[in-house]
Amino acid sequence: MTENEYRELLTFLFERFIRPRIARVRRRYRHPFGDGYAYYLDHAVRAGQLLRFVETYCHDNDEIYNTFTLEGLSGAVSETGGSLRFSIGLMEECGFLDACESHAQEIAEGLEAAYLPEVDKDFLRDMGSVNPEVELRTLVFAAKTSIHRNTQQPREVSIRQQLERSNERLEKQVAEFRKRAEAKNEGIEDVPKKTVRWFKALGQLVIGAGLSIENVALAAGYVHLPISPETQTWGAITSVTTGIGTILSGVGELRNE
Repeated sequence: MTENEYRELLTFLFERFIRPRIARVRRRYRHPFGDGYAYYLDHAVRAGQLLRFVETYCHDNDEIYNTFTLEGLSGAVSETGGSLRFSIGLMEECGFLDACESHAQEIAEGLEAAYLPEVDKDFLRDMGSVNPEVELRTLVFAAKTSIHRNTQQPREVSIRQQLERSNERLEKQVAEFRKRAEAKNEGIEDVPKKTVRWFKALGQLVIGAGLSIENVALAAGYVHLPISPETQTWGAITSVTTGIGTILSGVGELRNE
């Protein structure tokens, strides 16, 4: 598929699945998704900063719990879950999940970091990335790999269902962290600990959720930046697809923990 053919495919998917639904969404909400956009994007950034610190500076599992309280870690897990749940709802409501599932393999094959909007680098920078351009290329590569793996292997569970299950898994983890915090407050010290690898996987979920929230809002016209119509349409699809692939990659890591 040539670059022009790729753009034509994404433009078709936007006009077919997304634009009609976004029009209905904009009529429903006077503010960006009932002000949920800013609220959950802020939660994603805040949780992402903590999780990035864990990945970068905590070299073993004990160091995580010596640096952060269980309450603080529980808050990050909870904010990740809330942002993930909100992003899945947005992608469903605005048609991005239908667009992605209908041509997941074709979108992933042509995906390049250069196609993603500049706001994605700003989002990664807000999360603490020291080189968002390189990180974005890494995310795109990992997302392509994850989507390719999911579409090549015969499975009964769709991308949509995998995203929903990842949210359910996180809700259970939030409850587990709260129980651990209560146990420690009651003087029970032998509390099982999550690993650095687990928190790194959680970071993938929050990055994927944040990219999805940012770019659905971009497509809906809620991000008031000087951008081209192409960035607002098919560019948003490439970024949301990267977000979906990043979430799926994180889900795979959590499953193997």
